[in-house]
Amino acid sequence: MSTEKKTTKNAVKSTSVIQYQGLEISEAECTKKATAQFRVDYKGVELEKLKIYIKPEEHKIYYVGNKDCAGSVDL
Repeated sequence: MSTEKKTTKNAVKSTSVIQYQGLEISEAECTKKATAQFRVDYKGVELEKLKIYIKPEEHKIYYVGNKDCAGSVDL
């Protein structure tokens, strides 16, 4: 019999925050805003995959949903 102890690894929990010229917004907030804007822009389309691009210098979040549905929302 082996006397080795089994170890379980817990996933690392992290939070990303963008800070720019007095602006502070979390990655989660950006994702939430992009998802909400996608639903406004593409009513009836199911969101399966979302990529976001955060451009604080433009005060914009750009998104691409499902590979071909693009748009933006203000930070």
